[in-house]
Formats: sequence, structure tokens, C-alpha cells
Amino acid sequence: MKQLELTITGATYGINAKNYGTGALSITTTGTTTGSNGTGINAYNKDTGTSLTINAATTAGGDYGIKADNNGTGALSITATGTTTGTKYYGIYAKTLRHSLTINAATTTGGVRGIYATNDGTSLTINAATTTGGGNGIYANNNGTGALSITTTGTTTGTNYDGIYANNSSAGTSLTINAATTTGGDDGIYAITMAPAH
Repeated sequence: MKQLELTITGATYGINAKNYGTGALSITTTGTTTGSNGTGINAYNKDTGTSLTINAATTAGGDYGIKADNNGTGALSITATGTTTGTKYYGIYAKTLRHSLTINAATTTGGVRGIYATNDGTSLTINAATTTGGGNGIYANNNGTGALSITTTGTTTGTNYDGIYANNSSAGTSLTINAATTTGGDDGIYAITMAPAH
């Protein structure tokens, strides 16, 4: 049975979901979601919440494709199976404060960064196919207490800066990058870790 593909379009947001209560926030799309002048999918979880999960097909925004900010006690997980585009800023923007952050993305494009991920919680994991950014293709900043892992299977391009930028702070553990074709206007891959060797 074919899954029904729904089209969601808004002048500012395609989907704008904010959880100020308790419990989890979960968003699933099967078709194309568009925020013409803003963000395709915008999701916010307050510190009283738990996990934030996004499963998206094709997503586009004038500013951001997907923007997710999780302050809850649970994990932040983003899975994008189609094309994710943020014309002005980021294809995918993800930030978590208290738990793990995982991004699984197919084709992602951003005017500044294709994928931007910052983690103040536990582990940060990015699995990406094709990623393109006007600045960085993938920008990952791990301030958390766990590992930073980036795996790419397609082409990653940072037009003006780095194809992949990875920063692992002293609070983190290991930094692992498994990359396919990677190109940067500055560095193809720029990786820095302040964590002690394990």
C-alpha cells in the first residue's frame, strides 16, 4: 500500500511546533514541507520536555530547511530521507543541551551551512550522504561529554570554508570522521579535539 504524501506549505513556516509542556515532541512528514520565507520545519522543546524527534521527507525553507532546538531531557533525532534546503542559512540546524544528538540526512543544502549541529549534551552523531553549504558543508561542534562521529557517503562541499568542520571540546571523548568525497574552499576536512586520548 502506497503511503499518502501530504504537501504542507506556509508563508513563514511549513510546520512550527513548540513544546512548552512535558513529554516528547515528534514530527513526521511524508511529502514536501515548505516555509517559503522562513523555515520548513521549526521545532522547539522546552527544558520540561523529553525527546525531540523529526522524520522528514522533502523540506525547504527560505531561511532554514529544518531547525530543531531541544532543551529537554531526552535525545534529539533528525532523519531526512529526501532533499533538505535552507536557501539563506542552514539546510539542517540542530542544537541539544542535555542528551544525545543524531542526524541522518540524504541530500542537504544550505546558503551558509548544509548541516549545523551543536551538542552540549552527550554524543553527537552525523550520518550524511550529499551535503553542500555556501560556507561549510557540515559544521559540528561537540561541547558534550560523549563522542563526536561524522560519516559521509556522498559528496560534501563547503564552498567558501571547510567541507567538514569538526570541533570536539575537552569534555568530549573520541572524534571519528569517515568521509567520502569532500571539498572545501579552505580545508576539505578541519578537525580539532581538546579531549585527552583514550
